[in-house]
Formats: sequence, C-alpha cells, structure tokens
Amino acid sequence: MIFKIIYFIKYFKPSFKWRLPYLLAVCTMPTITLTHFSCVEYGIKVGVTIGFFGSIPVICYACHKVFMEQWLEEEEDD
Repeated sequence: MIFKIIYFIKYFKPSFKWRLPYLLAVCTMPTITLTHFSCVEYGIKVGVTIGFFGSIPVICYACHKVFMEQWLEEEEDD
C-alpha cells in the first residue's frame, strides 16, 4: 500500500489548469492540519514548532514539482 502511495505522489501530473490548485492544496491542507492537531495536543508554542518542521518536506515536494519538473510551463499538444 505504501508503495502505491509513493508511486502516485511521484508520477501524478494533473492537467495544466489543475496544477496550481493541487499545489496550493498540498501545501496548505497537511500543514494546517498538522499545526492544528499538534497545538491542541501539545500547546501553542510546541504545536506551531511541530507544524513548521512538518511543513518542510511538503514545501520541498512542491518546489521539486514546480522547478525540477517544470509544472508551471504549459505543454504543447501535437
């Protein structure tokens, strides 16, 4: 199961009009959720720190998609 999730994350490429909303959702939803639940469980100070450090891999993923795989360039259909 974990290999299917990794394969999906690695090779998923939506159409051009859905790439930016996908990246916005990927960058905001996990980080806000992680920050919220860690603040509830551990308090504001520790929760924000956990949310900050938990968002680093998510932002690295988004930057890889945008800059290394050139997601913001439109594809030409031949």
